[in-house]
Amino acid sequence: MADPQDLKGKGPAQDVPDSAENKSSGTNKETTEELGKSGKKTIPSGMVDTLLRMNPALANELAGMPKEKAVEVLSKMDVSDLLTGMSLGNKNQKDMASYKFWQTQPVPRFDDQGDMAEGPIKVINPDEVPKEPSPLIEGFEWVTLDLMDDNEVAELYDLLSNHYVEDDNAMFRFNYSRAFLHWALTSPGWKKEWHVGVRATKSRKLVASICGVPTDVRVRDQKMKVVEINFLCVHKKLRSKRLAPVLIKEITRRSYLQGIYQAIYTVGIVLPKPVTSCRYYHRPLDWLKLYEVGFSPLPAGSTKARQITRNHLPGSTATPGLRRMKERDIDQVYDLLERYLARFHVNPAFTREEIDHWLLHRNDRGEQVVWSFVVEDPHTKKITDFVSFYNLESSVINNPKHKNLRAAYLYYYATETAFAEKEKGLQERLQLLINDALIEAKKAHFDVFNALTLQDNPLFLEQLKFGAGDGQLHYYLFNYRTAPVAGGVNEKNLPDVKKRGGMGVVLLQFCKMGASQSLEGAGAASSPEELSTILAERFATKCFTPLELTHFKDNFYSRALDQGGFRYWNEKILSDFLGIPDGVYTDEKGGGHDRSLDAGPVIFRMVSYLGAFPFQRTLAPSVLTFEAMVKVMVLLTERYDKVLKRGRKDRIKLLFGSLADVGRRDVEDATPQPESSAQGENPEKPQSHAPGFSIDEPANDDYDENDEDDDDNLAMAALESLDAIEVFRHDYRVDRAVYEARISVDTFHRLLMLLLAIAPLKSLGSVTQYTSNLSTEKQAEVRREADSIISGFTSDHVTNGIGYKEFTKTISLALPHLFDPLTPLFEHLLFSKNLDLSRRKRLEQNAIAAQPDEPQDSAEIPAVPVMLPGSFESAILNPSMISHLSFFLPASSDRNLYWSNIYLHPIFSTVAHGESLTSFSHNVLTWQAPSLLLVQGATSDSSGSDENLITFGAYIPHPWKPSSSSSIPTNPNDRSTLPCLFQLQPSHAVSPGNSNPTPLAQKSSVSFSPSTGIAIGCEVATPHKTNFGPGVPSTPSSSSSHKSQAPIPTGAGSLIIDPNLETAQLHVSYVSGAASSGGVFAPAVPPILPPITHIDIYNLEVWGIVEPDPNVSSDDGSGLPHKDAISQQRAAWQFDAREAERRRSVNVKLSGGSESDYQNARALLEMAGIIGDNAQPRSGGSV
Repeated sequence: MADPQDLKGKGPAQDVPDSAENKSSGTNKETTEELGKSGKKTIPSGMVDTLLRMNPALANELAGMPKEKAVEVLSKMDVSDLLTGMSLGNKNQKDMASYKFWQTQPVPRFDDQGDMAEGPIKVINPDEVPKEPSPLIEGFEWVTLDLMDDNEVAELYDLLSNHYVEDDNAMFRFNYSRAFLHWALTSPGWKKEWHVGVRATKSRKLVASICGVPTDVRVRDQKMKVVEINFLCVHKKLRSKRLAPVLIKEITRRSYLQGIYQAIYTVGIVLPKPVTSCRYYHRPLDWLKLYEVGFSPLPAGSTKARQITRNHLPGSTATPGLRRMKERDIDQVYDLLERYLARFHVNPAFTREEIDHWLLHRNDRGEQVVWSFVVEDPHTKKITDFVSFYNLESSVINNPKHKNLRAAYLYYYATETAFAEKEKGLQERLQLLINDALIEAKKAHFDVFNALTLQDNPLFLEQLKFGAGDGQLHYYLFNYRTAPVAGGVNEKNLPDVKKRGGMGVVLLQFCKMGASQSLEGAGAASSPEELSTILAERFATKCFTPLELTHFKDNFYSRALDQGGFRYWNEKILSDFLGIPDGVYTDEKGGGHDRSLDAGPVIFRMVSYLGAFPFQRTLAPSVLTFEAMVKVMVLLTERYDKVLKRGRKDRIKLLFGSLADVGRRDVEDATPQPESSAQGENPEKPQSHAPGFSIDEPANDDYDENDEDDDDNLAMAALESLDAIEVFRHDYRVDRAVYEARISVDTFHRLLMLLLAIAPLKSLGSVTQYTSNLSTEKQAEVRREADSIISGFTSDHVTNGIGYKEFTKTISLALPHLFDPLTPLFEHLLFSKNLDLSRRKRLEQNAIAAQPDEPQDSAEIPAVPVMLPGSFESAILNPSMISHLSFFLPASSDRNLYWSNIYLHPIFSTVAHGESLTSFSHNVLTWQAPSLLLVQGATSDSSGSDENLITFGAYIPHPWKPSSSSSIPTNPNDRSTLPCLFQLQPSHAVSPGNSNPTPLAQKSSVSFSPSTGIAIGCEVATPHKTNFGPGVPSTPSSSSSHKSQAPIPTGAGSLIIDPNLETAQLHVSYVSGAASSGGVFAPAVPPILPPITHIDIYNLEVWGIVEPDPNVSSDDGSGLPHKDAISQQRAAWQFDAREAERRRSVNVKLSGGSESDYQNARALLEMAGIIGDNAQPRSGGSV
């Protein structure tokens, strides 16, 4: 590549006819005007004027032509393509074509006919090539540079650093290290003779250079050897000495002598005649530094904080299997690149040795110049993707804060997706791959990432927030004619995916430092960044009270990091404030904990995603500024009524996106299938996470203006008032044809452990009391419940991650309150200890220093246990299992049992009360409130070990009744009025209550009888009536007939427990219509339970649900809810005891009766169940 300043001087006198300048200077204006008139039908006059003014080469070519001929040439030229190569701001106008040098060289002309044959322009006769170089002007001499000599390398470095490509304002200067020059100039097959220099004879100072290296290039499948020309540089003070054309002739001569007659080179100005023109794009990695050194401007209407947020990158890559390239990968990378690059009209024909040299860093080569990464399939060990970039550092001149600027240049890349998927799939994969390259460059402390519009770059440049620069790069072929190829830009000089497929050769590019003022300029007011900030401001005012905002701001800004006035939180600050474990940060605080509770990275990842709402695809992951945290608070504390149209459903979608990684579907499974809108909800991804997260991309791209589909309804309520609907739709209108988002099992498991541990948390409760210093037993309990929930998904989902469809259905129906603990966790942000005046006074009086990173006092009043004391201690329940129950157990007002202040009162246990329905009825029928039935046992074919234990149960929303004749009122909109079956171990599953049961199902959702046992969700015959009155045993024949009428399982779920409370049968059905056919329960979610499960019962417990009565205060001052149901049960027991005692004391008086008569009469009463130990107040019942 040549510096335009090197092309300022005239060529040798013999190459420039004396009349040329006169013709040019005297006819340019006339030619321009006349061409504008005569070409008006096809070429606008303004375009003609601009074309000739910006291209002295073109004006010079046309200057000597007759008017008719010039008009004909212009009309045949692809002027719009040529204009794409124009520099912006009238830069790079100087070129040596103005002096007719290129008319003497074998290069294409602007007036070449389109039907001219492709191939060499001039056939070179080696015998006619001069054996000696042309003489230089007096005082200078030719030299051949020895790059093995450190002194000569240092001289070349000084020349290039001070006189090669430079910015117009002299703010930056390239630093060419010895390692870089060796890498660039000693590729396989290099010739020492092609490193040409010019020295001053007296001072021996190196004043000019031009270098070349050999390579093979294919031009439309025609392979040829070429010399890649670079480092054409002339000392600034000698640019009037006509050295540049002489250097070009000399490198040409030396190439001819080696039998190579073609060359490829790039220049930043328009010469005769580009084979293509590309534009530079820049991606800030450290925007603040770029701004401080003058590289990036601050767009009008924006702020530094917004620009830092806009250009933030995740801390880790999202492509599974991404790693550094190693020597063993050379063959696979060679094969992949060979096939991928063959897709372009002009492409390099690499050898394996060149792959080793250009793409593989070896430690023995000194300072690292190139970074290369591969993606390896973990199963096949096949390299599926490759990406690389190289480094060129610049010195920052006269800047007191920064001394250098590290720039990464996108080099070669390839992906198998190009051969297996359509364009949209390729775009998705490249966005993921190049975004990971940006992350790796950021990790390597690069400040900016540069790229051109060649190869497939238009597929990702704008999506990955590359900004347009003010530099152009034009590709040229020497002594070879071919039709122009696409350069990746359209007539507006913007990236265009339809202009790909042209240039696949990446020559070493050294763009001028400095981004265009239009990089992020006009229209910023309607950009996603601007809208995101405006939304945050509106959320703050609409969703929080002024007092809450005051506390929120104090908590945030008192802990925020400050980077040049930009205030933000990092992961450590967030984890410390919330009190959640975060690996080494937790260890620093000295808190013992289970490593699997280290959910800090997961929470930080979620918050970084939600902070970009509603432009997650464009802006995620976001920096945790105050504006981002406002949106996080609105979404996680369920203050989203004014933000989300469908509340909890949209929240589930956002939470999935915040947890999901981006993954590539197997090619074998990529057969076309109808996609549901739910699948459009995925790095990863992983991420992922980069383009942001692909969860935010809908599954269809045929968007309709009136479509009310999920993706476009997500934030309309928030955006309609901002006239920003189209911006939002544009952010989401991308089809996901090849990638899907899935939550990794490890990520979800860590979050589940945290949610289970902090489920009892209240708004101002201490988090650390639930997460720190957990006993081994407590950790095991939490892990057991988390494993149960994870295993609720099928094995395929557990292996490959949890997809959106499964996640949404399971959370909505089987775990509706799973994320409820996040609300009180983040509500700690709304209470600042610094603003708690009573606490401050107390601390001052006691001289106690406040802990800056804890949102609550360490001496918090312990929470009252959910399980109330009673007649037994549970052999089944533990705090972790209760947390598990709180994730789905129906409660009043659609709130979980902790938020509803529900307590569990022990009613019946087989361990404490025996395995008898008599005892069961005595304890359960007297409970006049909802209850919870829990059963623990083992499947009949298991050994009873802990691994085979099964725990299941049923929620009974109404009191047990003495008969089956009463109707049970239900409200389909209130889950707390519907029963449900559930399994807690070994896998989580819930069969919710049917909101439209038949009258029969309403009458017999739960029943029990001494002869048939307990039946839930079954069809049960009406209890048999005898002729002897209630409680009198039936005759043997009638009793046998009644026993034969066993409960019949109906609908989608039912449970039968035998009269001895020893065995149970759990029946489920997934047949379509099972629930609507009259059953009590809907099909189980997830659908993992077998049709019939036979259980040997070890423990059976019934717990009464004690709900607070808002109209009755606490009866004992303990803070516990009013125990009306408990009092009623005790009163019923006392009444039964008095009645029993009264019956025992019946004085049987038989006139004149003997002792024998007395005993017979008493026996009769006992047989009737009226007196004695066998007296029964009821013989059966149902709900």
